[in-house]
Amino acid sequence: MNNFQASPTRRAAAAFVTAAALAAGLLASTASMASPAFENRLSSAIAHVKADPGYKVIPLSTSADREWFFEQAEQLYKKKITKEQYVANGAKQYPGYEASFTALADQITAP
Repeated sequence: MNNFQASPTRRAAAAFVTAAALAAGLLASTASMASPAFENRLSSAIAHVKADPGYKVIPLSTSADREWFFEQAEQLYKKKITKEQYVANGAKQYPGYEASFTALADQITAP
């Protein structure tokens, strides 16, 4: 059992991203104080990959998985990690999903 409990503020901030992500099958929930700019970028990235019939959905089945994914995406967006690090971290956590992380990285870092 996961003992992680997000604060109400973090849960509320995650609600916006969650709504868009559910449609793409990427996130069922996230827990982060994200900026509106990041939320918009992630929503846009999710919409883009959702429209791609060749995109392989990353299996984020637990809240810990979703939290990890969201934090990695936020670090990439804030330039705390490179695209290469993001993809490598994703491929390490989810072998066989390197192309999925690459597609997301391209969208998250798009100008």
